[in-house]
Amino acid sequence: MGSLFAGIGGFDLGFERAGFKTSWQVEIDPYCQKVLAKNFPEAERFGDIRECGSHNLKPVDVICGGFPCQDISNAGLRAGIEGERSGLWKEYALIILELRPYFIVVENVAALLRRGMGVVLGDH
Repeated sequence: MGSLFAGIGGFDLGFERAGFKTSWQVEIDPYCQKVLAKNFPEAERFGDIRECGSHNLKPVDVICGGFPCQDISNAGLRAGIEGERSGLWKEYALIILELRPYFIVVENVAALLRRGMGVVLGDH
């Protein structure tokens, strides 16, 4: 499996406990990168999703991750999925389209239903 917006590896840990191997992780935060390196020493790690590109990522059966919610959340400015941070969904979608995994797990806030679910489901 591969992990986008990996954070400290919650999805990765769950998938590994279910028998999957984490091949790669994409996470920009330096602290989170250190936690990932400690807990998933065999996984390849990449920083900014805008710079890693699918050409660096090995094909996997599952891609998972929660793209930034700040522009979608009711607690945010509500710019929607085209906002500066939540707009990173486009990078996620591009990687999905290029790697074509069997399964995709996308996590986000409930407000995504009103501020971008159509885009997430319709991107191809």
